[in-house]
Amino acid sequence: MEAIIDIEFLHGLNEQVIKETAVVSDAVVQKFLFRPPYPMEPHGSKENGLNWADGFIPYDQVKTVLSEAVAPYDHVYARGYDKCEFLHDILDRLIHNYEDLQCPDPKELKSYVQCQLPCHAFPDMRCDTRNAHAQHCWLQYHFSTKSYIRRPRNHGRHSVQFASGVPKPNTFVP
Repeated sequence: MEAIIDIEFLHGLNEQVIKETAVVSDAVVQKFLFRPPYPMEPHGSKENGLNWADGFIPYDQVKTVLSEAVAPYDHVYARGYDKCEFLHDILDRLIHNYEDLQCPDPKELKSYVQCQLPCHAFPDMRCDTRNAHAQHCWLQYHFSTKSYIRRPRNHGRHSVQFASGVPKPNTFVP
């Protein structure tokens, strides 16, 4: 089973700070909004509409919350090498990069999931929930269209091999 994780950051003192995270899989949308890790002059982002003071979950719980959110999934995907590395460092597990599958930019994908945050009511705001849902839909489409039939020498039988971003052993025997 696959899950998509998307993160929105704000700039802290000398680092990127996770403010919002969405984890999307089949019929499941999980959203987490983290409090700031330390006091700082309030600021926000014009791209995602988030403010430094936003959040409900204590920042020291990031690793626990995200680890539990992705624990049931065999494969976790994120978009971009930097996000994959960042999540790998936090979760200590392999995070597959969407860009390796030639997934279009989330702005080019449609999502019918609506975020409940007031700052994401505008369509030009970047929202991790909409992005993760759109990418999950694309992933499901990608997996269904990338399966192929390999025709064996004996024309009386056929076998199907599933191709995905995750290497699988070749089970075809001629």
